[in-house]
Amino acid sequence: MFNVNDFLLNLPLPLLDHWGYIIIFVSAIVETLPIIGTFIPGHTIIILGGLLAKLGVFKIEAVLFAAAFGVIVGDLLAYYIGRKFGYDFVIRYGKYFFLNEEKYQKTKDMVSEHTGKALIVGRFSPFTRALAAFLAGIYKIKFTKFIFYSIIGGVSWSTLSVLLGYILGQGFEGAVKYFGRIVFAAIILIILIFISYRILNRRRQVFVKKHSLYLAFNVVSIYVFSKMVGDYFSKESVYKFDLWLTQNIASVWQPWLNKLMIIITNIFSPESLLVITILAAIYFFVKKNWYKTVLIFLSSVGGLILGAIFKHLVGRSRPTDGLVLESGLSFPSQHSLMALIFFSLVIFVFAKKIKNKYLKGLFIFGNIFLIILVGFSRIYLRVHWFSDVMAGLALGLFWLTFLILVFAVAIKLFKDKKYGGYKQA
Repeated sequence: MFNVNDFLLNLPLPLLDHWGYIIIFVSAIVETLPIIGTFIPGHTIIILGGLLAKLGVFKIEAVLFAAAFGVIVGDLLAYYIGRKFGYDFVIRYGKYFFLNEEKYQKTKDMVSEHTGKALIVGRFSPFTRALAAFLAGIYKIKFTKFIFYSIIGGVSWSTLSVLLGYILGQGFEGAVKYFGRIVFAAIILIILIFISYRILNRRRQVFVKKHSLYLAFNVVSIYVFSKMVGDYFSKESVYKFDLWLTQNIASVWQPWLNKLMIIITNIFSPESLLVITILAAIYFFVKKNWYKTVLIFLSSVGGLILGAIFKHLVGRSRPTDGLVLESGLSFPSQHSLMALIFFSLVIFVFAKKIKNKYLKGLFIFGNIFLIILVGFSRIYLRVHWFSDVMAGLALGLFWLTFLILVFAVAIKLFKDKKYGGYKQA
């Protein structure tokens, strides 16, 4: 059985004993430097150092020293850079790392008026942390005053960060055992997506209100998919429901309903929907609508590729004695995956053109109903397990919303580069 402690403790000792502390030390330095301190995840590495200390990989005293000493050294370097190069450094390089005049001015005022607050309390803000010592150098704050507050703030911040990781380490293995490895990994991924979303939106104002809904769909889909995979491998609740439903679905079979489900599953096959989406992509390409062209093509083709990859990774067999003959692996359902992507794209492209709110609601409901109907047809025909269908829907929803959010970032960065994202006051 997988054991986190065993895995980490069996890593090459020279790598951990020697380079591990150096990485923490360098990360602490980088975290306090101007510009790159807002870009490099030094804080995360320091917290991870505390977590590994709890798991017995590092010595807690050494981690505390490396982090605190690194922060103070970083402050001294930033202070020197500020005194040496000053404001010209910000003007020349700030635009490449999300630093604009407004953010610079706000931090500058804090440092000049409240040096102690900036170097101690401001240490807990990622942006202020990367600029406070640098701006102290620009304004030539008295060195003894600067180093006094730097040591107090640096040691306090690094100690709390390491202890936070240490506390997280206490529950790390318990969380893995409780949630299961796959679901736990999904939760970590969800947290990282939320953090990335907030950082990008705070620094670039990339997302609008509707993107919050796409983000919610994205994280829910990750959890559902991981739950389906985890329960299959661990033979838990969903797996047991799969067996029960497949054994009992034949009790509702009717000749006319059998024919209807076969028609539905054939009309809305992945191959049929793929052809339609490619034709739609070609249409938008001719119209020079590059966004819809790329979104439609990547979501449909990429979604089917993702589904095929997971089929081979999971390797689940199909139910037996189905109403139609199907070959190949079962998990996830490509029918469900492609139906969700296709009909969601229909909603995404056309719903906004319908002005009447009742007709728009009916249009959206109709497409959602078709998604559910396609998934149900696969369970009814006994060619897929319930969890196959749920996993296909979740994977399709994840991939489509992921692309929408990524394109929002790409479009924002392109516009900033084209029209200029930094203006000197």
